[in-house]
Amino acid sequence: MILQKTKLPYLFLLPGIMLVLAFNFIPFIETLILSFKNAKLILPEKNFAGLYNYQAILTHSRFWYALFFTLSFTFVSISLETILGLCLGLMMNRPSPVSNLLRILILVPWTIPTVVTARMWQWIFDYNLGIVNYLLQGIGIDQINWLGKPWLAFFSIVVVDVWKTTPFVAIIVLAGLSAIPQEMYKASVIDGASSWQRLRFIFLPLLLPVLGVAILFRAIDAMRIFDLVYVLTGGGPGGSTETISVYAYKLFFYKGDFGQGAAISVIILLLVAGFGYFYTRTSCKSMYGSVN
Repeated sequence: MILQKTKLPYLFLLPGIMLVLAFNFIPFIETLILSFKNAKLILPEKNFAGLYNYQAILTHSRFWYALFFTLSFTFVSISLETILGLCLGLMMNRPSPVSNLLRILILVPWTIPTVVTARMWQWIFDYNLGIVNYLLQGIGIDQINWLGKPWLAFFSIVVVDVWKTTPFVAIIVLAGLSAIPQEMYKASVIDGASSWQRLRFIFLPLLLPVLGVAILFRAIDAMRIFDLVYVLTGGGPGGSTETISVYAYKLFFYKGDFGQGAAISVIILLLVAGFGYFYTRTSCKSMYGSVN
């Protein structure tokens, strides 16, 4: 009877485990196998190619530029989202009608699908009909080709990503602030601590684990970004905003090179998994000491 009770939880978990295997593990194994084959749309047979696909990817300058752009975008967007999310979380933590309204409004960008967000901002940044250029013309500034110049396109992508995903960080920060005992805050007020001192010596140290989780989730998501860039700029102009995910997509469906597309997909997985592993270990060591 006891043995049956110990097995019962695993039976409830079995459907979820089967779904994970069906939709994640099995496709990954097939992609891994495909990355070692010479599989192209024009070739009927898929011959074993060894490490040729990985060699071709890692020796191509286009891959390294896409990787550099992806990492640059990740660093800039995560930095801005962390700062803005912390500020918004502190604002929402104060009981007032403004903070209550902000809690409702801040969810709007996060709930809009990414493709819809990208298309909406594409119209906003449009050279001829966009509202941004319309407002600039109203104050005497010439039209700006936001999506037609490399550095402006990078700036536009960062703005859209920060607008959409900062609420995620803000909500996590708000949850962390809600878990801080009110006695600590009241004691600091009685002791005469200023707002900056309370933030520096009470809130920030206690929020570090929460911010670490938010940064980890956002960094993993940013390193895999595809739909926002693909819809907003398509990787242009001239491939200047091409992320590694967009590059993999183009290898698959534009070039028809399934082997190299699968290889870069595996590389993306390894990069994301490696970042998550080292970031987690580094964060744990800094907050809790050595980790075995």
